[in-house]
Amino acid sequence: MNPRLFVALSLALTGFLNAAEVRPLRVLFLGHDKEHHNSTAYVPILMNAMGREAIFFDYQTSPDCLNPATLQPYDALLLYANHGNLKPEQFEALNAFIEGGKGFLPIHCASACFGNDPRFIALVGGRFKSHKSGVFKATIVDRSHPILQGVNEYETWDETYVHDQINAQSRHLLMERVEGEHREPWAWTRTQGQGRIFYTASGHDERTWQNPEFQKLLRNAIVWAVGDQARAAWENFLASREPEKREPNPEVANYEKRPQPITFQHPFTPKGSMERTQVPADCRLELFAAEPEIGKPIALAWDDRGRCWVAETSDYPHGVKEDGIGSDRIRICEDSDGDGRADKFTVFAEGLNIPTGLVFANGGLIVSQPPRFLFLQDTDGDDRADVRKEIMNGWGIGDTHAQASNLHHGYDNWLYGAVGYSGFKGTVGGRQLDFKMGTYRFRADGSALEFLHQFTNNTWAHGDNDAGDQFGGTANGAPIFFGGIPDSAKTEGMQLMTAKKINVIDAAHPITPNFRQVDVFGGYTAAAGSAFVYSNALPARFQGKALVCEPTMKLVSVMDVRPDGAGYQAWDGMNLFASSDEWTSPVYAEVGPDGAVWIADFHNFIIQHNPTPSVERGGFKGTTGVGGAHENSLRDHSRGRIYRVIGKAAKPIRKSLAGAGPAQLVAALDDDVQYWRLLAQHKIVEARVDAAPLLTALVTANDGRTGAIHALWALQGLGALPLETHRAALLAKDARLRRNAVRALGSDAASQSLFFGAGVVSDPDPGTRLAAMVKLASFPTTPEIQTLVKQLGADGKVRDDEWLKEASRLLSKRHRVELYKDGPNLLTNGDLEKTGADGFPEGWKRRDYGGPPKAEGNKTAEWQLLPDQKQAHSGKAALRCLTKSDADTSFYQDVPLKPGATYRLSGWVKAKGLRGKASFNDHIGRAETEKVTSRDSGWVQVETVFVNKDKAKASINILHVAKGEAFYDDILLCEVMPVEDPADQVLAGDPGRGEQIFWKHPVAACMNCHMLGGKGSPVGPALDGIAARKNEAYITQSLLEPNAILAEGYVATPISPMPPMGLILKPQEIADVKAFVLTLK
Repeated sequence: MNPRLFVALSLALTGFLNAAEVRPLRVLFLGHDKEHHNSTAYVPILMNAMGREAIFFDYQTSPDCLNPATLQPYDALLLYANHGNLKPEQFEALNAFIEGGKGFLPIHCASACFGNDPRFIALVGGRFKSHKSGVFKATIVDRSHPILQGVNEYETWDETYVHDQINAQSRHLLMERVEGEHREPWAWTRTQGQGRIFYTASGHDERTWQNPEFQKLLRNAIVWAVGDQARAAWENFLASREPEKREPNPEVANYEKRPQPITFQHPFTPKGSMERTQVPADCRLELFAAEPEIGKPIALAWDDRGRCWVAETSDYPHGVKEDGIGSDRIRICEDSDGDGRADKFTVFAEGLNIPTGLVFANGGLIVSQPPRFLFLQDTDGDDRADVRKEIMNGWGIGDTHAQASNLHHGYDNWLYGAVGYSGFKGTVGGRQLDFKMGTYRFRADGSALEFLHQFTNNTWAHGDNDAGDQFGGTANGAPIFFGGIPDSAKTEGMQLMTAKKINVIDAAHPITPNFRQVDVFGGYTAAAGSAFVYSNALPARFQGKALVCEPTMKLVSVMDVRPDGAGYQAWDGMNLFASSDEWTSPVYAEVGPDGAVWIADFHNFIIQHNPTPSVERGGFKGTTGVGGAHENSLRDHSRGRIYRVIGKAAKPIRKSLAGAGPAQLVAALDDDVQYWRLLAQHKIVEARVDAAPLLTALVTANDGRTGAIHALWALQGLGALPLETHRAALLAKDARLRRNAVRALGSDAASQSLFFGAGVVSDPDPGTRLAAMVKLASFPTTPEIQTLVKQLGADGKVRDDEWLKEASRLLSKRHRVELYKDGPNLLTNGDLEKTGADGFPEGWKRRDYGGPPKAEGNKTAEWQLLPDQKQAHSGKAALRCLTKSDADTSFYQDVPLKPGATYRLSGWVKAKGLRGKASFNDHIGRAETEKVTSRDSGWVQVETVFVNKDKAKASINILHVAKGEAFYDDILLCEVMPVEDPADQVLAGDPGRGEQIFWKHPVAACMNCHMLGGKGSPVGPALDGIAARKNEAYITQSLLEPNAILAEGYVATPISPMPPMGLILKPQEIADVKAFVLTLK
């Protein structure tokens, strides 16, 4: 069929269907943020069970959703939670929703909700009074009711609810729980106005929610409760949507060992696929482009006109070409008439070979195409590349789904990306580099490359939030990481936590049971992307959330990223996009120039890459092809779609920065869409735009606008960041701006003066404090900085935060400061030099962990004590472990501990072809050193310091949770004591010494904040006459606790720029400074 005719027919059909009320059913599930009655775990069960039937669930946890605007697009509300009070306006909204003809399904504990409002209890039909528990089978009373059609009585463990305040009005009993002579109403229906209500007391935990009969009961109850009109629209939708065609095929792997393997689903047209795809009820899904106009999209980018540039690959995964000349292309897709759909297609470049990332720079386009990064440019304005040159080489191509990808503009004027275990090995800017599995940054001309954050397995994700904090993720089991400390900050031989997995829940939430995964069943096994949402065109609840694609499960999930001390945690935000079409394969999801989330659907029934199927694992013997993927004739090389998800209330937006002048570019720095902010910043820097006054005004306005952060970096990139503007940013009210101002500092004397004059080492915002500690690691070592590092290490706020604690450990290594004094090694044969009668290290025993499949890997794990000085870290022996499949195995030793004592556990590890982790831990107390996760590494030291609260002993493991080879040596467990300076007697303060500290101390930097006698800096109040105005107690408190009472006259920020002097100065120095200040009368 002519593609234009197809599109026209699709539009016409869509209009007809809308007019005839043909649509899915929409249910809002109101749960809560609690593990008891774990609604977050149970709503996915319904999503999975009912998604193929187009019964779509959205999930919220706050009763604030009970308002007319939020409830409007839904056919029913399902309540399963333990909420306390209900506001009057919330009840009114709920009651109007029901009486207007919608459905309400309070389940189990919902009858204990909102007890403050008797009207709600009457609405439900009864109130929970008490319960015991047990295994029982509720009795069906009215089998003729539509809700009970096809539902059998089922036995389950559940709570045995007893109710009171039963409302008999309009109530119809469906089921009872019979216990002796007692017959407890168990499920009933009610009507209220034009609406329908269903209640069941079943559903305490997963034993009931996973019961197929309970799921049928809820499914039927939803279909009944929504009313006749919505049900008819849904039934018409199911009858009219594109029919599904299936057939058995031996190349459909059955890794999950299902009793009945999944059959092959034939592909749908874009229309048929969209009919099986859910987005939130207050959003709409729009098709931007599809085959045959485009090929298989793997990455997107947008130019300064807002046009979409698509990296298309038919070569993936097997078609690797040594010369880099393949069958792939970059295509420009334009929506010239503003209807949201591409109508003009131009091939910008072809002859590419598996391009994986795109970013605009230097008047052209940089393309990641391992082993090369290419620069493509159109110099004559015909939208076709006529310049093609290599700017970097050395990216691995051993596995095509582990290559470099995810190119982006960074806040700091560098370009950023991610790479999997194919890694990088080469020379850039005269530096030899070798890294894998994490994120990196590079200069647009290829002159510099830096590895930033180490992840744990294959990586295809990079993103940054509106503070410029770094995020990424791995494919397997750890879909989102926070990168808190750059790898470049560490010292040689130091194992440093540069990144950490932050997702709280590992499960993904498909709307079909027909997904195929090779590992991490039910979780993330092919996760891609970690872009953040900033857009007024999407509902407010998505702002600041991160997006992760999971193509094996046909969805784009939402990560609710929240600050957690100096780091972050990512809570489950459910889905933005999910499909029951088994070809749908989202691999890229980012907010585009119009504020919509753009999704690249790689559209393939075979999205799984490796491992290669075998008869035992997958059901048939497969073959590994070039690029590391298994060969499969079902793998598609032509289909691809690009979708847009946008709020229903959003109006069309068309913006352009092509030819923009300074004022327009600076204004775009504060756009609601991050894409425009970053693009404007990079255009200002690249074109050397004369906009310094406008940029300075934005930074110094101190009004919390995000644009100030980009203006700061634009000034830095232009080399036009004045000291006073930089100081203003360091002292800004917005912690995000302070954090970036720290990062924008150099390590020269002027930067150090700004740094120590701003108090950022004690910033109340933990993220800013972390940035300050990382920056401090770049300064030259001085005695004053060593004092500061020692004091920071003893600071309770630092010791109680894992990221600040890690930064403190980095500082102690970098500036050669001993924070702890080690006692003797409590381990027997910790250096592994003594061999026992069994040929293994004396004093150590083997111990294995885990069920299948790791238990199978443990059986073949090879532990060996190597009496080889060349293999050892020190001495003449090291312990080696080789595992040929995933394993969880260890050698251990038990050691007595003292309650309340502090211990350090450390050791040396070397990795070779490792996939997983190698570390040391206490199996009882759970303390664990940093984990070596690099596939290959030299000897690195890992350690942890922990406090033993009340355990009688530790069980120290030499731990190998991995496939591959690792070597272990020189394990130490010792009691430690903080290193303290000799208890020098503090003499009376000397005003003369205090005056020298005031004017000359490079870290205390008093003169950087205060004026005295017309000299110094006016950041804080002038100190002339301070001793005549304030007493000694005030001055003492100001020195030691500057935030307790802000200095007189200081109003610039809600916090003091002055750090507590106890962090910086020794006791005698504090006494001297105080003595000097007391002379200022």
